[in-house]
Amino acid sequence: MARNLHTGKRHYTFYDWKNSFIVTQFLEELLKRYPDKDIYIIWDGWSAHRSEHTKMFLDLHPRIKILPLPTRASWLNPVERDFSQIQRFCLSNSDFQTVTEGMAAISNFIEKEPSLNGKCT
Repeated sequence: MARNLHTGKRHYTFYDWKNSFIVTQFLEELLKRYPDKDIYIIWDGWSAHRSEHTKMFLDLHPRIKILPLPTRASWLNPVERDFSQIQRFCLSNSDFQTVTEGMAAISNFIEKEPSLNGKCT
């Protein structure tokens, strides 16, 4: 997930797995959505963020500016707060019958709750 801190708009995609190739694919989508803007990314120390593949991608796309988080400082990242709200209001004590049902509920929550404070349906 990424958030435009000026507008509050969240960009997200569901994937079956997470790795550096998925990270760069997501970054490519952000580059397309914001073709004339620099993109600032707040990142933690996840290995996919530090991989050679990701480093090479970033070298080729200087509009992407990385703002690394200090170790154990996830609370500084606004997207981590979003994940916490999704966990609290949408996933905890949920009883989704399928993955698709869960993904739909999360999408609905993100789209309908700009502040991410509310009930997941």
